[in-house]
Amino acid sequence: MRQSRLSWLRGCLIFSLASSVLVSAADRKSWKDVTVQVGDIKIHYLEAGTGERNLVFIPGWTMTAEIWREQIPYFASRGYRVIAYDPRSQGLTTKTEAGNTYQQHAADLHALLKTLNTQHADLVGWSAGVSTLLEYISSSEAIQPEHLVLVDGFPAFLKQPDYPGGATMQQGRDVVIKMQEDRAKFANQFARSMFKSRQPEILYKEIVDGSLKTPMGSAVALFFDLFSGDRRGALLRVTTPTLIMVTQESRTLGEFMQSKIAKSKLEVVPDAGHAFFLEKPQTFNQTLEAFLGAP
Repeated sequence: MRQSRLSWLRGCLIFSLASSVLVSAADRKSWKDVTVQVGDIKIHYLEAGTGERNLVFIPGWTMTAEIWREQIPYFASRGYRVIAYDPRSQGLTTKTEAGNTYQQHAADLHALLKTLNTQHADLVGWSAGVSTLLEYISSSEAIQPEHLVLVDGFPAFLKQPDYPGGATMQQGRDVVIKMQEDRAKFANQFARSMFKSRQPEILYKEIVDGSLKTPMGSAVALFFDLFSGDRRGALLRVTTPTLIMVTQESRTLGEFMQSKIAKSKLEVVPDAGHAFFLEKPQTFNQTLEAFLGAP
């Protein structure tokens, strides 16, 4: 009798574990994987939801669309058509030797929005995705978005006397050297540096694997453009209602950006790292949802 009960309990445990795995797999596939020809490249993107209001997410340097895994189902269930895409030379989008600049990324974004008929979208860019949005908004061809959301990014990377953020030329050089010496090790350290609290190892691995899909040459070219570019002037040209979200460490930089953008609001996320939309998804999602308003 006791053996029978143990077998029954073991069976329940196995069923429970299997069910949780299946539910997790279903959650991860709560979007469609799509590839579309846009100009000279094929852009891979994730899509969920059928709402009339479009919400587009842009990942950071060498990151993939899956980085927005906590946002895609959340906003799709709230009446949005949600799109997150892999920029040129990142993720599953076409890798090119030329065009690895944020000006070209902005041109690709413009072409993608037109192709998907999502011109009047709410645009969310994280980290280097902020550079893409600043380049996009500066273009005379840009179709003004409904809302702009700048997530822990910056208009300039290089340290300057009249600018509260930035790194030195030597620090930029160190990044390139570390990438060249051991790309996988650098990507692993980079992934872990995005969080203040410890994350599951599988999450670090997925971020690293995604980052390594960007070829070395493309990664260095994009980093050079990110590091050397000065997009502070673009802040003055932003007329769209804008939400700036930063970590506590980047508060001063966030305040600088807010002072340059007329219709902007600053939100500081405490006790979280650079990828706080993954580390504190409820805080991020609810803050973003409140800013965007009802679809």
